[in-house]
Amino acid sequence: MNKYIILMIVLIMNHHSFADEQRISNIITPVSYFVDHVKQLTSIKNNLNKYRKSSLVGISGIGKTQLARTYAYENKDNYNIIWFFDCNLDINGEFLKLAKQLNKIFKANISEDTGLAKKEAMVYLTNQDKFLLVFDNLKINENKKVQDLIDWECNGNIIFCSQDKEMLPYIVEIINFNNDHTATLIDNILESKDQEEVKFLAEVFHGYPILIVQGTQLSNHIKGLDRKEYKKKIYSSADKIKLNIELAIKELTPSASQLLNKIALINNQAFSKDLLKIITNNPNNLDDDIYQISKFVLISNIDSEEKNPVFEMHDVIANKIIEINGDKSGGNNKTYLEEIIDRLINYAPKSVVEGRIFRSSKTISENFKIILRHTEKYNINIYKIMGLRIQLIVQYVNSLDYYNAEQQVEWFDINDREEKFKLWQMNNDEKNRYAAYLGLIGGYYKNKYSAWTTAKFYYERAKKVFDDVNGYESFKFNVFLCLAVTNSVLGQIEEVEKNIKVLETMITKNLVAKTDLATLPYAKARLFLIQGKYNESLEQVNKCIETLIKNGLHTHDLFLTNPRILKTEILNAIGKYHEAYVQAEQLYNMHKPVKREDHEVFGRIYTQMARSELGHGVIDKALEHVTKAIAIFLADEQRNPKEADYSEDPDLASSYVVQGDIFFVQNNLKRAIESYKKAQIIYFYLYRDRSKNVAHVSYLYTQGAKAACKEKDLYNYKSFGKPQVKEFGIDHLNSISMFEYCKQYDMDLWAKEN
Repeated sequence: MNKYIILMIVLIMNHHSFADEQRISNIITPVSYFVDHVKQLTSIKNNLNKYRKSSLVGISGIGKTQLARTYAYENKDNYNIIWFFDCNLDINGEFLKLAKQLNKIFKANISEDTGLAKKEAMVYLTNQDKFLLVFDNLKINENKKVQDLIDWECNGNIIFCSQDKEMLPYIVEIINFNNDHTATLIDNILESKDQEEVKFLAEVFHGYPILIVQGTQLSNHIKGLDRKEYKKKIYSSADKIKLNIELAIKELTPSASQLLNKIALINNQAFSKDLLKIITNNPNNLDDDIYQISKFVLISNIDSEEKNPVFEMHDVIANKIIEINGDKSGGNNKTYLEEIIDRLINYAPKSVVEGRIFRSSKTISENFKIILRHTEKYNINIYKIMGLRIQLIVQYVNSLDYYNAEQQVEWFDINDREEKFKLWQMNNDEKNRYAAYLGLIGGYYKNKYSAWTTAKFYYERAKKVFDDVNGYESFKFNVFLCLAVTNSVLGQIEEVEKNIKVLETMITKNLVAKTDLATLPYAKARLFLIQGKYNESLEQVNKCIETLIKNGLHTHDLFLTNPRILKTEILNAIGKYHEAYVQAEQLYNMHKPVKREDHEVFGRIYTQMARSELGHGVIDKALEHVTKAIAIFLADEQRNPKEADYSEDPDLASSYVVQGDIFFVQNNLKRAIESYKKAQIIYFYLYRDRSKNVAHVSYLYTQGAKAACKEKDLYNYKSFGKPQVKEFGIDHLNSISMFEYCKQYDMDLWAKEN
């Protein structure tokens, strides 16, 4: 709408952050009507020059954020890095955003694991000097959130913006405007330029910026405002901000007023227009509603990107709106919050691919977190909360972000132990959410711990609940898919085939989103791999990757990690070592900017790199990579506890097999046999009586037997050779190869005896 665009031009400067190849920033340009604070700006500059830190302290709405933005904007040429942190949100998560930009622009090699990004970013920045970090929105008694940053010795500049002086260094107090600044601010905004109006507004608001702006906008947009009556109300009011907001709300249309009430609950710092489209009851009126709310400066545009602009609401305004709508039991806030949650849950795509694109959209993750925080204040139905958390955990599990995924698993486990989930009382929608959450926990254990048996336990629980759920076929499809993959890894071939038959039936009946059809080939690829049908497996995994990309995923989306690792393993198995290495290197480059090198995904990548390098005869490099892989898996106490009697980690077993092959090629036969034995023990406990179904177990037996033959080690020849013949048959190609090889070393006596 033209009036909306004009309003943004009049009130708000273009809020683009500056960024080029040598600089990064998320700075938001200060509002165009902000009055100079020459004295305070000078104090900030002096503190930063002398001490490298400065703190802006004052009550909410006094202008701390605008002053910090003004300083940053006016001095942006002095810094390579300017980053504002919203202390309303998890600071670890805020550091993750910075880490991603440091990696992208400066190749900083900082972990993009939420639990590690802060520490590593601080280490990186310690050696830099041209940076400005601003920690904004600290409330009373919240400065402890940034205690380590207050104590941090660095060469860059740091500004803290807080309502509380406690612990903060080098304080600049932000006080009310003087008469001249007040008059200037009003004159910048007031459309009528009526000096009597300027005098009146200056007199009643005593230099408090947010009140001045609110009052001036009321004067601009409420035609016929009775100044005498307004003055009387202002003087008698104990809460002038609340009064101004109530007066503004009376001027809003019902749909704009309703949208405003919801905005206060979704995020008081950043929310996108796309999100507003979801939560509003009147999407056809959205542009006009945004205009109505914006003209009273209840929200401001901070990113004017044409298709999906981003807005912010000052926390003092959000809190007052929540106060206006609330009472001891939550009042209207609870109603609005439940409606927001319902709309988000219903809107979130059921498709795996479309859902990932939705959850990756601008501000969505932060908005979900803020909404969850509000659910703690009100007695929100636990299954509604579960529906929100599903959107978070699925994103974390699929991105291998175990730090954040663990928090969502812990929430479920705590409530499960306290028996807050009552299956017999759940309606159909609630059962679906419960089952979906169980399935996602299975994915967490599968990905983080390689605990396939535990993962299957959760998938089976999910499946059992889904048996009593009507609809939600995409969720059911995903659980059967996960069961198919898990059963493949566990060598339970008959169960895999049953799972795949169910998946194919669902597709035939058009019960699944077309965008998710790519996931069935992945399940088939896993089955063919375990059976040793490598060409068929490669065909299916290629189909999976190509279809996922065609349906909207970026070629480097982390969701593609598992299909790409599988493809690398298949290519190695058929001797296409160059292609396999290219795939492994691509995976490494996808994850290197976002994860520490002790993350389990690098263990899997290094194993495949080592296999490719061994195939090319680059032995030393292969040994280096597989040694790293084994160290990663063994160092993870949760994955492979040191006190455990045995391991069921197939990734560790694969690494031992590659290590054995490398030692074999080096003619270091004793060490080769040791590595093969370690893998054999893992496979024994992982597969039990199902080893006969698994092609790579046969490969292990054969390699172990050959190494033992060459070493003239009859005991280990039997320990590998006997199960090979017993489980796979004497006519199996690997059995024949084993016997032929052992003849060279006169180790065919056992074969003749048996």
